[in-house]
Amino acid sequence: MATDELDPPRATDAVAGDGQELSAHGLHANTLSTYELLAQSVAGIAPSAVMATGPALVALGAGDSVLYSYIASTIVMVLVGWCISQFAKREGEDGTLLTYVRRAFGPAAGFVSAVALCFGYLCIAIACVAGIVMYAAPLLALVGISDGTAYAVILAAVVMVLAIYTMIRGVHLSTRIGMALEVLSILAILAVLVAVLAKFGLNAAPLEPSDLGISGVTGGMVLAILGYVGFESAANLGTEAKDQAHSVPRAVIGSALVVGLLYLFSAYAELLGFGGGAGLSASTAPLNDLATNAGVSPLGYLVDVGAVASFFACITGSLNAASRLTFQIAEEGFLPTSFGRAHPEHMTPHRSIVLLGAIAAVLAIVTLPWLGPLQVFGVFGTIGTYGYMVSYILVSFGVIRYLAQRRANLVLPAVIGIVAGGALIFVLVRNVYPAPAFPFNVLPWIFLAFLMITAAWYVVGARRGSKEVGTHIT
Repeated sequence: MATDELDPPRATDAVAGDGQELSAHGLHANTLSTYELLAQSVAGIAPSAVMATGPALVALGAGDSVLYSYIASTIVMVLVGWCISQFAKREGEDGTLLTYVRRAFGPAAGFVSAVALCFGYLCIAIACVAGIVMYAAPLLALVGISDGTAYAVILAAVVMVLAIYTMIRGVHLSTRIGMALEVLSILAILAVLVAVLAKFGLNAAPLEPSDLGISGVTGGMVLAILGYVGFESAANLGTEAKDQAHSVPRAVIGSALVVGLLYLFSAYAELLGFGGGAGLSASTAPLNDLATNAGVSPLGYLVDVGAVASFFACITGSLNAASRLTFQIAEEGFLPTSFGRAHPEHMTPHRSIVLLGAIAAVLAIVTLPWLGPLQVFGVFGTIGTYGYMVSYILVSFGVIRYLAQRRANLVLPAVIGIVAGGALIFVLVRNVYPAPAFPFNVLPWIFLAFLMITAAWYVVGARRGSKEVGTHIT
């Protein structure tokens, strides 16, 4: 192979005053373990929030075949993770999804992919703020605080200030807090699911759907795959990872497998508790209803606490990853250079974190009183997913071209890349056709306009002499 002839990885070249190794860009180098990278990816997914609501949504398209939709979706996302891992193994320190796509398709595609992914992270963070507002309402009602416009605005502001603070203080702190909150949330949900299994017992009914077929399984995949977005976020912290060539692939693929197993367990228990997909899809609060049916209704409040924790972890996980992309884009000259500088003490991209956090806070505060938390959650969650999908599709097909440039054997990469990329294109098309109801029918056009603006941004920046995106930073 000719791996070393093309864009060889760079070594870190600086040491902080306290002896900690820095990357070429002022961020902590060789600091994040595989566990912490896994925590970053898991926090970016917010699996407990998906466990609480995902199976009911998937049942709308899959009927009783929910489990098989999740099995197929887990396989597809593990394949996407494999594609990402092929880049990570070869790029050394120099790795983010921005860099990976650039290596395959050039700087323009890399830039568009990076901005689209950053857009996705930002929108998902806003959706998570709305999720916190929704799930915190019944908890605050216990102490006499009623929901309303003032409640939503104040809570959104407090949440974003806390998120920005933890992210600036250091990636160690934010990833550990994120993982701790996610574990708390998952344990709360598992408590409800175990109570359901104890009441209804184990049986094979969820594994033997009466409507099993390609149409039902693929129809459920449209929403099931959306429950994995964010699993790649560990790759965007590659410059801060220990043994990046091994730790990033393990974290990315591992996170898809871990959350896939959690989704399968929750889907099985929820199908069992509701007696099938019809009953499950009719519930607006599946876990709370199951807790009541199983005689453990107080655990419903644990689910609410867990959901709040999960959404907060997702905010920090998403904006941590987005800030690294923004940091990179600034260093390339497409944003003011101040956003490409690391904090002198904490060695985090603090200006990028504040920029993204401020945008998320303002948009959440403006839209929550106008649309309400449920609509904000749906709108920003949907349009944000488009940004993820564009990057996933490019990296899935890109691995074929990337490895061809390095004279690698292409049989396995071609099969995996085509299957993963093709499945994602199918999901993307099914999300826009047949056209959903307003306002979701206009979201694809808004996102398309955003991509066109991004392309124009790149053209203008390139003409002004900005560096090729992805050539010198991760």
